[in-house]
Amino acid sequence: MSQAYALLQPDGSLLTVRQKGSGWAVSTGSQGVDARGKNLTVFLNGLDVLGVSAIIPARNENEARRAAPFAIEDEIAETVETSHVALSAPDKSDPSAPRQINVVAIETLSEIMTLLSDAGLNDSAIVAAHSVLPSKDCVYEGPGIVLGRLGGKSFAIDASLGRDVLISLLEPYPDAEIHGERVAQAVGRQARSAGASSLEAFLIQLANWAEAGAGGINLRQANFRVRQSVEFEGIGRWKIAGALAAVATLGWIGTAVLETTAMNNRAASLATLSEEFARIGWPETNGDVQQALALSGNDRGNAGEVFPSVLDATAVLYESMTQVEGSELRTIRYDRLRRQMTATIAFDSFADVDRLTAIITEKGLTARSGDSRQSGSKVVGDLTLEGRS
Repeated sequence: MSQAYALLQPDGSLLTVRQKGSGWAVSTGSQGVDARGKNLTVFLNGLDVLGVSAIIPARNENEARRAAPFAIEDEIAETVETSHVALSAPDKSDPSAPRQINVVAIETLSEIMTLLSDAGLNDSAIVAAHSVLPSKDCVYEGPGIVLGRLGGKSFAIDASLGRDVLISLLEPYPDAEIHGERVAQAVGRQARSAGASSLEAFLIQLANWAEAGAGGINLRQANFRVRQSVEFEGIGRWKIAGALAAVATLGWIGTAVLETTAMNNRAASLATLSEEFARIGWPETNGDVQQALALSGNDRGNAGEVFPSVLDATAVLYESMTQVEGSELRTIRYDRLRRQMTATIAFDSFADVDRLTAIITEKGLTARSGDSRQSGSKVVGDLTLEGRS
Protein backbone atom coordinates (compact mmCIF):
# COMPACT_ATOMS: atom_id res chain seq x y z
CA MET A 1 0.00 0.00 0.00
CA SER A 2 1.01 3.63 -0.46
CA GLN A 3 2.26 5.70 2.44
CA ALA A 4 -0.39 6.92 4.87
CA TYR A 5 -0.15 9.76 7.39
CA ALA A 6 -1.99 10.42 10.64
CA LEU A 7 -2.24 13.23 13.17
CA LEU A 8 -2.35 12.22 16.83
CA GLN A 9 -5.09 14.29 18.44
CA PRO A 10 -5.31 15.33 22.12
CA ASP A 11 -7.91 12.64 22.90
CA GLY A 12 -5.58 9.92 21.55
CA SER A 13 -7.53 9.35 18.32
CA LEU A 14 -5.97 9.49 14.86
CA LEU A 15 -6.99 11.54 11.85
CA THR A 16 -5.63 9.75 8.78
CA VAL A 17 -4.96 10.68 5.15
CA ARG A 18 -3.82 8.53 2.24
CA GLN A 19 -3.27 9.31 -1.40
CA LYS A 20 -6.26 8.80 -3.65
CA GLY A 21 -5.71 9.71 -7.26
CA SER A 22 -4.12 13.14 -7.41
CA GLY A 23 -5.44 14.15 -3.98
CA TRP A 24 -5.84 12.91 -0.43
CA ALA A 25 -8.59 10.87 1.21
CA VAL A 26 -9.25 11.80 4.85
CA SER A 27 -10.67 9.36 7.39
CA THR A 28 -10.83 8.74 11.12
CA GLY A 29 -10.24 5.00 10.72
CA SER A 30 -7.35 2.84 9.55
CA GLN A 31 -8.29 2.50 5.89
CA GLY A 32 -5.17 2.10 3.78
CA VAL A 33 -2.96 1.30 6.77
CA ASP A 34 -0.91 -1.92 6.70
CA ALA A 35 -0.82 -4.38 9.56
CA ARG A 36 1.12 -2.95 12.52
CA GLY A 37 1.18 0.41 10.73
CA LYS A 38 4.23 -0.34 8.59
CA ASN A 39 3.23 2.24 5.97
CA LEU A 40 2.01 4.83 8.47
CA THR A 41 3.71 8.01 9.71
CA VAL A 42 2.10 9.43 12.85
CA PHE A 43 2.59 13.18 13.32
CA LEU A 44 2.75 14.61 16.84
CA ASN A 45 1.78 18.25 17.33
CA GLY A 46 5.37 18.76 18.50
CA LEU A 47 4.65 20.86 21.60
CA ASP A 48 6.69 18.39 23.66
CA VAL A 49 9.48 18.01 21.08
CA LEU A 50 12.37 20.43 20.60
CA GLY A 51 14.29 20.52 17.33
CA VAL A 52 17.91 21.70 17.36
CA SER A 53 20.99 21.26 15.19
CA ALA A 54 24.59 20.52 16.08
CA ILE A 55 27.85 19.39 14.56
CA ILE A 56 28.64 15.95 15.93
CA PRO A 57 32.21 14.74 15.38
CA ALA A 58 31.94 10.97 15.01
CA ARG A 59 33.42 8.24 12.85
CA ASN A 60 30.17 6.28 12.49
CA GLU A 61 26.47 6.40 13.36
CA ASN A 62 26.86 4.53 16.64
CA GLU A 63 29.33 7.13 17.87
CA ALA A 64 27.08 9.94 16.63
CA ARG A 65 24.06 8.62 18.53
CA ARG A 66 26.10 8.26 21.73
CA ALA A 67 27.57 11.75 21.40
CA ALA A 68 24.42 13.64 20.33
CA PRO A 69 22.82 14.01 23.81
CA PHE A 70 25.97 15.64 25.19
CA ALA A 71 26.41 17.90 22.15
CA ILE A 72 23.06 19.58 22.93
CA GLU A 73 23.01 19.18 26.72
CA ASP A 74 22.98 22.96 27.33
CA GLU A 75 20.00 23.50 25.00
CA ILE A 76 17.47 21.17 26.60
CA ALA A 77 15.34 21.78 29.68
CA GLU A 78 15.55 18.21 30.96
CA THR A 79 18.59 16.15 31.86
CA VAL A 80 20.25 13.91 29.30
CA GLU A 81 19.26 10.87 31.34
CA THR A 82 15.51 11.62 31.06
CA SER A 83 15.57 12.75 27.41
CA HIS A 84 15.33 10.76 24.18
CA VAL A 85 17.44 12.11 21.32
CA ALA A 86 16.73 11.27 17.67
CA LEU A 87 18.96 12.22 14.72
CA SER A 88 18.29 13.06 11.10
CA ALA A 89 20.07 10.97 8.48
CA PRO A 90 23.66 12.11 7.84
CA ASP A 91 24.51 14.17 4.77
CA LYS A 92 26.57 11.72 2.72
CA SER A 93 27.97 14.51 0.57
CA ASP A 94 29.13 16.45 3.65
CA PRO A 95 29.53 14.21 6.74
CA SER A 96 30.69 17.19 8.84
CA ALA A 97 27.48 19.17 8.21
CA PRO A 98 25.26 19.92 11.24
CA ARG A 99 22.73 17.22 12.07
CA GLN A 100 19.08 17.96 12.82
CA ILE A 101 18.15 16.60 16.26
CA ASN A 102 14.78 16.12 17.96
CA VAL A 103 14.55 15.84 21.75
CA VAL A 104 11.58 14.56 23.75
CA ALA A 105 11.15 13.36 27.32
CA ILE A 106 11.50 9.58 27.56
CA GLU A 107 8.34 9.40 29.67
CA THR A 108 6.32 11.32 27.07
CA LEU A 109 7.49 9.17 24.15
CA SER A 110 6.87 5.99 26.15
CA GLU A 111 3.24 7.02 26.70
CA ILE A 112 2.78 7.73 22.99
CA MET A 113 4.28 4.39 22.00
CA THR A 114 2.01 2.58 24.43
CA LEU A 115 -1.01 4.32 22.93
CA LEU A 116 0.02 3.36 19.39
CA SER A 117 0.84 -0.18 20.46
CA ASP A 118 -2.64 -0.56 21.97
CA ALA A 119 -4.01 0.53 18.58
CA GLY A 120 -1.94 -2.16 16.83
CA LEU A 121 0.44 0.36 15.22
CA ASN A 122 3.70 -0.95 16.66
CA ASP A 123 5.70 -0.34 13.46
CA SER A 124 4.46 3.15 12.54
CA ALA A 125 6.95 6.01 12.28
CA ILE A 126 6.55 8.81 14.85
CA VAL A 127 7.46 12.31 13.67
CA ALA A 128 7.05 15.76 15.25
CA ALA A 129 5.04 18.06 12.96
CA HIS A 130 7.70 20.79 12.92
CA SER A 131 10.28 18.22 11.83
CA VAL A 132 8.86 18.20 8.27
CA LEU A 133 8.92 21.99 7.80
CA PRO A 134 10.95 23.18 4.78
CA SER A 135 14.64 23.73 5.51
CA LYS A 136 14.43 27.52 5.69
CA ASP A 137 13.35 30.12 8.25
CA CYS A 138 9.56 29.96 8.34
CA VAL A 139 6.50 29.72 10.58
CA TYR A 140 3.23 27.98 9.76
CA GLU A 141 -0.04 28.50 11.60
CA GLY A 142 -2.48 25.64 12.09
CA PRO A 143 -5.56 25.16 14.26
CA GLY A 144 -4.45 26.20 17.76
CA ILE A 145 -0.77 25.79 16.98
CA VAL A 146 2.16 27.54 15.30
CA LEU A 147 5.03 25.52 13.82
CA GLY A 148 8.38 27.17 13.25
CA ARG A 149 11.90 26.65 11.96
CA LEU A 150 14.13 29.57 12.86
CA GLY A 151 17.90 29.77 13.12
CA GLY A 152 18.50 26.03 13.10
CA LYS A 153 15.78 25.25 15.65
CA SER A 154 12.34 23.79 14.97
CA PHE A 155 9.46 23.99 17.41
CA ALA A 156 5.72 24.15 18.01
CA ILE A 157 4.01 26.68 20.27
CA ASP A 158 0.45 27.20 21.42
CA ALA A 159 -1.30 29.70 19.13
CA SER A 160 -2.77 31.43 22.18
CA LEU A 161 0.63 32.83 23.16
CA GLY A 162 0.64 36.62 23.12
CA ARG A 163 1.83 39.02 20.45
CA ASP A 164 5.05 39.77 22.35
CA VAL A 165 6.08 36.13 22.15
CA LEU A 166 5.62 36.02 18.37
CA ILE A 167 7.54 39.30 17.96
CA SER A 168 10.35 38.00 20.16
CA LEU A 169 10.64 34.83 18.09
CA LEU A 170 10.51 36.45 14.64
CA GLU A 171 12.34 39.73 15.29
CA PRO A 172 15.82 38.28 14.59
CA TYR A 173 14.55 36.75 11.31
CA PRO A 174 13.19 39.56 9.09
CA ASP A 175 13.23 37.33 5.98
CA ALA A 176 11.37 34.39 7.54
CA GLU A 177 8.36 33.19 5.55
CA ILE A 178 5.08 33.56 7.44
CA HIS A 179 2.12 31.33 6.67
CA GLY A 180 -0.83 32.45 8.77
CA GLU A 181 -2.76 35.73 8.87
CA ARG A 182 -2.85 35.95 12.67
CA VAL A 183 0.91 35.60 13.03
CA ALA A 184 1.59 38.02 10.17
CA GLN A 185 -0.74 40.61 11.70
CA ALA A 186 0.87 40.22 15.12
CA VAL A 187 4.36 40.97 13.81
CA GLY A 188 3.33 43.49 11.17
CA ARG A 189 4.43 41.53 8.12
CA GLN A 190 2.90 40.04 4.98
CA ALA A 191 1.69 36.44 5.02
CA ARG A 192 2.74 34.13 2.19
CA SER A 193 -0.40 32.04 2.77
CA ALA A 194 -3.25 31.72 5.22
CA GLY A 195 -1.86 28.57 6.85
CA ALA A 196 -4.36 25.85 7.77
CA SER A 197 -7.74 26.55 9.31
CA SER A 198 -8.76 22.92 9.88
CA LEU A 199 -7.07 19.78 11.17
CA GLU A 200 -7.67 18.09 7.81
CA ALA A 201 -5.91 20.88 5.90
CA PHE A 202 -3.12 20.91 8.50
CA LEU A 203 -2.53 17.15 8.14
CA ILE A 204 -2.59 17.30 4.33
CA GLN A 205 0.05 20.05 4.40
CA LEU A 206 2.27 17.93 6.67
CA ALA A 207 1.80 14.97 4.32
CA ASN A 208 2.71 17.10 1.28
CA TRP A 209 5.91 18.28 2.98
CA ALA A 210 6.79 14.70 3.88
CA GLU A 211 6.12 13.50 0.32
CA ALA A 212 8.25 16.34 -1.08
CA GLY A 213 11.30 14.94 0.67
CA ALA A 214 11.19 16.57 4.10
CA GLY A 215 10.36 13.26 5.74
CA GLY A 216 11.27 14.52 9.19
CA ILE A 217 13.03 12.69 12.01
CA ASN A 218 11.55 9.38 13.08
CA LEU A 219 11.57 9.33 16.88
CA ARG A 220 11.67 5.53 16.85
CA GLN A 221 15.43 5.28 17.33
CA ALA A 222 17.80 3.65 19.83
CA ASN A 223 15.78 1.98 22.60
CA PHE A 224 12.54 3.03 20.89
CA ARG A 225 13.33 1.57 17.47
CA VAL A 226 10.99 -0.92 15.81
CA ARG A 227 11.87 -4.44 16.85
CA GLN A 228 12.13 -6.73 13.85
CA SER A 229 10.75 -10.22 14.36
CA VAL A 230 12.74 -13.20 13.08
CA GLU A 231 10.75 -15.78 11.13
CA PHE A 232 11.82 -19.36 10.25
CA GLU A 233 9.30 -20.01 7.49
CA GLY A 234 10.16 -22.97 5.27
CA ILE A 235 12.68 -24.51 7.68
CA GLY A 236 11.91 -27.88 9.25
CA ARG A 237 11.84 -28.28 13.02
CA TRP A 238 14.94 -30.45 13.03
CA LYS A 239 16.85 -27.81 11.08
CA ILE A 240 15.84 -25.13 13.57
CA ALA A 241 16.91 -27.30 16.48
CA GLY A 242 20.23 -28.10 14.79
CA ALA A 243 20.87 -24.46 14.02
CA LEU A 244 20.10 -23.39 17.58
CA ALA A 245 22.39 -26.09 18.95
CA ALA A 246 25.21 -24.96 16.69
CA VAL A 247 24.71 -21.32 17.63
CA ALA A 248 24.64 -22.21 21.34
CA THR A 249 27.89 -24.17 21.05
CA LEU A 250 29.69 -21.44 19.14
CA GLY A 251 28.33 -18.83 21.55
CA TRP A 252 29.63 -20.77 24.57
CA ILE A 253 33.10 -21.06 23.07
CA GLY A 254 33.34 -17.44 21.94
CA THR A 255 31.60 -15.57 24.78
CA ALA A 256 34.72 -14.62 26.72
CA VAL A 257 36.60 -13.47 23.61
CA LEU A 258 33.66 -11.46 22.23
CA GLU A 259 32.90 -9.73 25.54
CA THR A 260 36.53 -8.74 26.06
CA THR A 261 36.88 -7.47 22.48
CA ALA A 262 33.61 -5.51 22.67
CA MET A 263 34.61 -3.82 25.93
CA ASN A 264 38.02 -2.88 24.57
CA ASN A 265 36.49 -1.49 21.35
CA ARG A 266 33.88 0.47 23.31
CA ALA A 267 36.51 2.00 25.59
CA ALA A 268 38.71 2.93 22.63
CA SER A 269 35.76 4.51 20.77
CA LEU A 270 34.70 6.58 23.76
CA ALA A 271 38.26 7.76 24.36
CA THR A 272 38.66 8.79 20.72
CA LEU A 273 35.31 10.61 20.68
CA SER A 274 36.14 12.48 23.89
CA GLU A 275 39.46 13.60 22.46
CA GLU A 276 37.74 14.83 19.27
CA PHE A 277 35.25 16.89 21.30
CA ALA A 278 38.08 18.38 23.39
CA ARG A 279 40.16 19.20 20.31
CA ILE A 280 37.28 20.91 18.47
CA GLY A 281 35.68 22.71 21.41
CA TRP A 282 38.89 23.80 23.16
CA PRO A 283 41.77 23.79 20.62
CA GLU A 284 44.22 25.07 23.24
CA THR A 285 43.94 21.76 25.15
CA ASN A 286 45.31 19.74 22.20
CA GLY A 287 42.81 16.96 22.93
CA ASP A 288 43.39 16.83 26.70
CA VAL A 289 39.95 15.74 27.94
CA GLN A 290 40.53 16.59 31.61
CA GLN A 291 41.77 20.09 30.78
CA ALA A 292 38.76 20.65 28.48
CA LEU A 293 36.38 19.59 31.26
CA ALA A 294 37.99 22.09 33.62
CA LEU A 295 37.72 24.89 31.06
CA SER A 296 34.08 24.06 30.28
CA GLY A 297 33.22 24.41 33.96
CA ASN A 298 34.86 27.85 34.08
CA ASP A 299 33.08 28.97 30.88
CA ARG A 300 29.57 28.35 32.16
CA GLY A 301 29.44 31.33 34.50
CA ASN A 302 26.17 32.18 36.24
CA ALA A 303 23.61 30.96 33.70
CA GLY A 304 20.78 32.38 35.78
CA GLU A 305 21.87 35.99 35.31
CA VAL A 306 20.21 36.14 31.88
CA PHE A 307 16.67 35.14 31.02
CA PRO A 308 16.75 32.20 28.58
CA SER A 309 15.09 32.32 25.17
CA VAL A 310 11.30 32.34 25.04
CA LEU A 311 11.39 28.83 23.57
CA ASP A 312 13.56 27.49 26.38
CA ALA A 313 11.47 29.14 29.09
CA THR A 314 8.26 27.84 27.53
CA ALA A 315 9.79 24.36 27.32
CA VAL A 316 10.65 24.48 31.03
CA LEU A 317 7.09 25.57 31.86
CA TYR A 318 5.42 22.86 29.76
CA GLU A 319 7.73 20.13 31.05
CA SER A 320 7.25 21.22 34.67
CA MET A 321 3.46 21.19 34.29
CA THR A 322 3.55 17.53 33.24
CA GLN A 323 4.77 16.77 36.77
CA VAL A 324 1.76 18.47 38.39
CA GLU A 325 -1.30 16.41 37.59
CA GLY A 326 -4.39 18.40 36.64
CA SER A 327 -2.54 21.64 35.84
CA GLU A 328 -3.93 23.53 32.83
CA LEU A 329 -2.31 26.51 31.09
CA ARG A 330 -4.86 29.32 30.63
CA THR A 331 -2.77 32.25 29.33
CA ILE A 332 0.88 33.15 28.94
CA ARG A 333 2.46 36.58 28.45
CA TYR A 334 6.01 37.73 27.81
CA ASP A 335 7.31 41.16 28.87
CA ARG A 336 10.27 42.01 26.65
CA LEU A 337 11.32 45.03 28.70
CA ARG A 338 11.37 43.22 32.04
CA ARG A 339 12.37 39.91 30.40
CA GLN A 340 9.70 38.08 32.35
CA MET A 341 7.16 35.46 31.38
CA THR A 342 3.86 35.33 33.27
CA ALA A 343 1.62 32.29 33.03
CA THR A 344 -1.91 31.89 34.37
CA ILE A 345 -2.47 28.25 35.29
CA ALA A 346 -5.40 26.31 36.74
CA PHE A 347 -4.62 23.72 39.44
CA ASP A 348 -6.49 21.10 41.42
CA SER A 349 -5.39 22.58 44.75
CA PHE A 350 -3.53 25.51 46.33
CA ALA A 351 -0.65 23.18 47.21
CA ASP A 352 -0.07 22.49 43.50
CA VAL A 353 0.77 26.18 42.93
CA ASP A 354 3.72 25.95 45.33
CA ARG A 355 4.69 22.57 43.92
CA LEU A 356 4.95 23.86 40.35
CA THR A 357 6.87 26.93 41.54
CA ALA A 358 9.41 24.67 43.25
CA ILE A 359 9.77 22.40 40.19
CA ILE A 360 10.45 25.35 37.86
CA THR A 361 12.99 26.78 40.32
CA GLU A 362 14.81 23.41 40.38
CA LYS A 363 15.13 23.60 36.58
CA GLY A 364 17.15 26.85 36.74
CA LEU A 365 14.58 29.65 36.52
CA THR A 366 13.23 31.89 39.26
CA ALA A 367 9.48 31.37 39.64
CA ARG A 368 7.24 33.59 41.79
CA SER A 369 3.59 32.84 42.42
CA GLY A 370 1.14 35.72 42.68
CA ASP A 371 -2.30 35.72 44.23
CA SER A 372 -4.06 32.37 43.87
CA ARG A 373 -7.85 32.26 43.84
CA GLN A 374 -10.62 29.70 43.73
CA SER A 375 -12.49 29.52 40.42
CA GLY A 376 -15.19 26.87 40.45
CA SER A 377 -13.55 23.52 41.13
CA LYS A 378 -10.11 24.86 40.15
CA VAL A 379 -7.48 27.03 41.80
CA VAL A 380 -6.12 29.68 39.43
CA GLY A 381 -2.64 31.09 40.04
CA ASP A 382 -0.25 33.46 38.26
CA LEU A 383 3.40 32.40 37.96
CA THR A 384 6.13 34.82 36.91
CA LEU A 385 9.28 33.30 35.42
CA GLU A 386 12.55 35.20 35.17
CA GLY A 387 16.28 34.67 35.10
CA ARG A 388 17.92 33.68 38.34
CA SER A 389 19.89 36.59 39.87
